[in-house]
Amino acid sequence: MRQQLGQQGEQLAARYLKKLGYRVLGHNVRRAGCEIDVIAQDGAEVVFVEVKTRRSRAAGHPEESVTPQKLQHISRAAEVWLLEHGEQPWRVDVISIELLGSDPKITHFKGV
Repeated sequence: MRQQLGQQGEQLAARYLKKLGYRVLGHNVRRAGCEIDVIAQDGAEVVFVEVKTRRSRAAGHPEESVTPQKLQHISRAAEVWLLEHGEQPWRVDVISIELLGSDPKITHFKGV
């Protein structure tokens, strides 16, 4: 059930990014023992996106579960990916998705 919710959130996030003009380069990419949910191109920058999806606020807002340790893991995985694909400007974003009603609420935190 959690995996299905995560996949749904990642699909919503990828569609959201495409609507903003980003080019999605990959989903669920594993590097350095960490999974990067979405990798996208935003102009000259590569964006490594952590997606958090929730059906309720019982455990708080989705973005609250992205810890400094998680961001450190994502950064390490991003550096490995960049070594493989060429050094480029990059950042880490978090996309929070709440599925509380009929329309998902998407909040995009850039450059966390």
